[in-house]
Amino acid sequence: MMFHSDKRRSLRVPVTCAVYYSNGAFHASGMTANLTHSGGCLQGSHGVEVGMELMVLVIPPTQSALLIRKATVRWVRDQFFGVQLDHDDTATSWELDQVAFDQRTPLSFMTH
Repeated sequence: MMFHSDKRRSLRVPVTCAVYYSNGAFHASGMTANLTHSGGCLQGSHGVEVGMELMVLVIPPTQSALLIRKATVRWVRDQFFGVQLDHDDTATSWELDQVAFDQRTPLSFMTH
């Protein structure tokens, strides 16, 4: 039996924000499902292909929009797709962490 390792570099936080994405030939809209400074899962109105490079505009409800200049599609499943973000855009990486932090719901650890 073959086991696949989890290739994610950081914990994905459920984050719901509007997004617009484009590869220059098309422009589409969607929503985030989860997001970190290194990638995320998006649900969109236009199909994409693995390897496609996108420009993504993330629109959090309480902050200014964030422009991600290069997001590479890593997997596609129906209307959902995963993107890996370009690490050269460090300012955006910090801002994405802040968006995820702002939307994080508090956890309660109670033992009985």
